[in-house]
Amino acid sequence: MFKKFFSKTCFFCGKKSKDTTPYLNDGGETVHVCFQCVPVAERRALRKK
Repeated sequence: MFKKFFSKTCFFCGKKSKDTTPYLNDGGETVHVCFQCVPVAERRALRKK
């Protein structure tokens, strides 16, 4: 039940994970990326928050 409240959804794959890395997209909005999708985020030149 609490996992639903405390987990963030990955911007790329859509999986829910507690340990996500926040990145800023081109619009300046915060997006959360799981550890598996970090290479994809860095390829797309998203900036770490």
